[in-house]
Amino acid sequence: MGNLPSGPIPVPPWRPGDLPSLRAAYSDRTAALMAYLAAFAYDARIEATPSIAVPNELSGFGFRRFTTFHNGLCDGFAYLAEGDDLIVLSFRGTQSLINWRTNLNARLIHPDATDRNLKVHEGFYSAFVMLTDGAQGLLDKMRQLKTATNGLIPIYITGHSLGGALAQIASAVLGDDQVAACYTFGSPRVGNIYFDLWVKPPSYRLVNYADIVPQAPLSVMGYRHAGDARYLPDVAIDSPYRFEPSLLERTWQLLRGIMQFLRARSILGIDDHQIIEYCRKLDHIAQARTQTVRVRRESLRRPPVERDRASHPG
Repeated sequence: MGNLPSGPIPVPPWRPGDLPSLRAAYSDRTAALMAYLAAFAYDARIEATPSIAVPNELSGFGFRRFTTFHNGLCDGFAYLAEGDDLIVLSFRGTQSLINWRTNLNARLIHPDATDRNLKVHEGFYSAFVMLTDGAQGLLDKMRQLKTATNGLIPIYITGHSLGGALAQIASAVLGDDQVAACYTFGSPRVGNIYFDLWVKPPSYRLVNYADIVPQAPLSVMGYRHAGDARYLPDVAIDSPYRFEPSLLERTWQLLRGIMQFLRARSILGIDDHQIIEYCRKLDHIAQARTQTVRVRRESLRRPPVERDRASHPG
């Protein structure tokens, strides 16, 4: 039993308005939406001009402004979708051979003005800091947007594959109280063990079954994963598991992958990396969760006698 304080406990200086109330817990439905918005980063329309009309596919979510960014360094794009209730920053993943120059530039470097022990992937970090809409850099745009919204509209950050790595860096660099969460899909490792200390907002890192990309760069190179892992098994029925596959599970996936390659000439680790697979599984889980919530609400609306009869038929 701890010692009782000998005097009054100091009153903390913070008030409810000072707390990061916009930060969001993990949600199956949010994960499904973020996977779709990460997939939309591959749409060719974001390559057109920095500012385009909000695509019809996204206008239904309430977005009223749409800005695209390119880093001029590789075939890398991102977009910013702004709405009255939600702001989303989404990064495109690896789509061409040019992107592999970024992926393979895996030297660990130290970003300025961070913990002296912190190191990140040089290619990923360079690709992020050079993103621009042609007139304004992404960092300047986000600072301007936060000021314009008075920090009151939650910002979600997302991305798939290479885009997931950039999203993690963005959540670290931009991670004030307005950033609600970061959702990534099939993201590679981004930095060393100290990188996780740099990321303040909730970071949910989804891994689909045998997806091979989250295994790179190798941990023996000094890399470690950051964030809250969410694992989608081969057959996803319920919410993702809050752990990563064991060595035994990875060995079984390797054997399955070899058998699949011999039988169908497809590679399991690459098939499971596709963003469409993440979208498919997460949409199924979110719809099942929505149905469960609906049934539960309907049950609570019934009189107690009817609820008892429904739970004990016959």
